[in-house]
Amino acid sequence: MPTPVLLPTYTIGPWSANVVDDSGCRWLVSTQTLTHGPGVKTHTSERPFGTGAYRARGFRTGRSDTLTGTCEGLSWATREQARNTLLGLFGTGDQMPLSIYNGLSTRTINVELNDITHVDVWADGLGFDWQLSLFAADPRFLDSAVQTAGATVVSTSTDGLDWATGGGLDWSTGGGLNWGTSGSTGLLSMTNSGTAPTWPVFRISGPMTNPTLTDPTTGNVIAYTGFVDVGQTLVIDCSPFTRTVNLNGIDRSGALSSAAWIQIPAGGTTVLQFSGSGAGSLTASWQSAYF
Repeated sequence: MPTPVLLPTYTIGPWSANVVDDSGCRWLVSTQTLTHGPGVKTHTSERPFGTGAYRARGFRTGRSDTLTGTCEGLSWATREQARNTLLGLFGTGDQMPLSIYNGLSTRTINVELNDITHVDVWADGLGFDWQLSLFAADPRFLDSAVQTAGATVVSTSTDGLDWATGGGLDWSTGGGLNWGTSGSTGLLSMTNSGTAPTWPVFRISGPMTNPTLTDPTTGNVIAYTGFVDVGQTLVIDCSPFTRTVNLNGIDRSGALSSAAWIQIPAGGTTVLQFSGSGAGSLTASWQSAYF
C-alpha cells in the first residue's frame, strides 16, 4: 500500500504520486493543471450592421491536463520498475479513473493519454523526471460517494377507518382500529451538492409495463415502451458520456418513446415522478459533480 508523503495524492490504476510506493520509490508532483477549470466553447458571429456580436449558449470543453514530477528509487532495479509502471498506464487505449485525495474527500475524473509520456532518467540512474499529458472528455470531477434513492409505482391509498370489512372498533378479537394500507406517491428526490450538473442512473425492476420517469419542473420525460418482467432490470444511464438503455444487458434504446434526459443541476434538487402499470420499483444512483 503506497504511503502518502504530500497532499493531494494522485492515483491512476497501479500508479500513485505524492507517495512512497511499495518498492520504496518516492513519487512527487511538482506542477499540475488539474486545479484549473475546463475551457469554454463560445459561439459568436459579428453583427455585420451593428455594434457587437450575436451569441449562442456557451459550454465547457473537455479538459487537457498535465502532471509533471520526479521519481526517486532505492536502486536501478526499483527505478526501472517504477518507469515500467508509468509507461504501462493506458496500455489498452481506454480511459482510466484518476482519483485525487486532498485529505478530506476523494474525487475522480476519467482520463486518457493525450501525448507521449516523458521519462528523463537522471545521470546517477536512481530516478527520473516524468510528465503525463492527460485528456478528459467529461470535464467533471465526481464525488466518490454514490448517492441512492428509491420509489415504487404510484398506488392508491386505502388509509382511513375500514368499516366495510368489519375492522372498525373490535376489542373482542384484538382487531382494534383498521386504518388500511398507505399508498405510494411514486416520487423520488435527488440532490447534487456540487458545482456542475450531474446525471443519474436509473434501475427499474419488474413486473411492470411502460415505466415512465417525469421531471415535473422541466417537463422532461423518459418513457419506455414494453414490459419489464420479474427478475429483469431495466438500466437507464442519462449521462451524455455513458448513455445507455439496457434490459438485462441487452440494448433497448429503440424502446424509448420519449428520451428527454433528466439531470440534477449544480447545487440543486430534482424531484422525479415514477409511473407505469404493475408493481415495479425504481432505484436512482448519482454522484455530486464539480468543475
